[in-house]
Amino acid sequence: MEKKEFYNKLRYIALPITIQSIFQAILSLIDEVMIGNLGSASIAGVGLSIKYTSLFSVVMATIVTVAGILIAQYKGNDDAEGMSTSFYGNLYLILGIAALFIVASMIFAEPIMGIYSDDPATVHQAAIYLRMVAWGFIPQALVLMLSTLLRNLGGATYIMYASAISVATNTLGNYLFINGIGFFPRMDIAGAALATCLSRVIELALVYAIYCKIRVESGFSLGFVTSFSKGFLKKIGTILAPILLSEFLWSLGDNVYAYIYGHLGTFACAAMTVTYPIQGLAIGALSGVAAASGIIVGESLGAQNEEKAYQDARSIMKLTITVGIALSILIAVVSHGYVLLFNVDAQVQQQAIWILYAYCLVFCGKVTNMVLGGGILRSGGQTQYTMLIVIGATWLVGVPFGLISAYLFHWPIHLVYFALSLEEYVRVACKVRLFRSGKWMSNLTEEDNQKACA
Repeated sequence: MEKKEFYNKLRYIALPITIQSIFQAILSLIDEVMIGNLGSASIAGVGLSIKYTSLFSVVMATIVTVAGILIAQYKGNDDAEGMSTSFYGNLYLILGIAALFIVASMIFAEPIMGIYSDDPATVHQAAIYLRMVAWGFIPQALVLMLSTLLRNLGGATYIMYASAISVATNTLGNYLFINGIGFFPRMDIAGAALATCLSRVIELALVYAIYCKIRVESGFSLGFVTSFSKGFLKKIGTILAPILLSEFLWSLGDNVYAYIYGHLGTFACAAMTVTYPIQGLAIGALSGVAAASGIIVGESLGAQNEEKAYQDARSIMKLTITVGIALSILIAVVSHGYVLLFNVDAQVQQQAIWILYAYCLVFCGKVTNMVLGGGILRSGGQTQYTMLIVIGATWLVGVPFGLISAYLFHWPIHLVYFALSLEEYVRVACKVRLFRSGKWMSNLTEEDNQKACA
């Protein structure tokens, strides 16, 4: 019965998140297929812009992860006030950072994009896309925070529907704005960015409506919070600072990878960009498991049931590895047909196929890290050791391997990608060791319980 309950809960939380992530990957695929018709410079430009905006996305995801950890444990402890404090404390932070990224993207678009490539046409296209897509940062941040809260309140399915509508809106917007259909102006690459922004605004409106609905049905309502105790700020800082530092430095390393790809030539950069949507689809298939693992394990830890938390985590890891292997095989099988979706040069298509083969070899390591490091270990507040793992693997393995293989050995892009991606298995080895030790399990609400008893 416990196993059945566990898998039902996992499916209830993970499936909607997985479908939502797949919708977002499909959105990216549609974007790039349509933009591919504008030429290799345009699709390479979008790829470079996406790498920069990934810095923003990673910071947002980090803050949301911390909010989710705290909300899940406070929910397991039936502490509504703690849930509200966790939500608003992270909300204010996420909005402030979004504003900073918007300003930087508007003022310094060309210099930023010029770091990634020395091709003027690619840099110009990337800057156009970045300036427009930056307007969607604040709606994106709000959607992430509300979605995290709603998943803990049982609203994951509703969020999935909102995401589906957002994808449909973005697809229609791409068609209208990129090509200039009817009375809509032809905007080319800027049209794709505008469609993305509009779809995020619509998604925000839908997610907020879902929150209002669940608030009425459940009777749960966030208490508005404007001030925070020193104890809470210390707690959130202790958890957030290592995660934020590790994820930022990891993303910075990922941007070094983009720098390497960009300087291997426009065709190589375009080939890598072509693979991003299918990479997103594959990762999205297990993103729900990662999010659900943090909620399920976090609730057990908040309820002081460490044995259940550990056994649930083991079951989640077995599922992750099994599905990861199966998806790797599937990607290898469909890679030839996939690249034919893009109207790009034959050389770009062939390079993309080889990159996907390399991706298949490291995919299982990627998703294991995502679920184990991003969900399970963090649910117990274990952030400092995971920070060292992420930073060490990226900057001591990934970046050096990438630079050496590209600039010393002059390998083609698929071998460069494989070499730098070996960092994934270094991380896996370190994280598995921590997981088996059991030292990652801690109750983050325990201090609050002691104060309440006093």
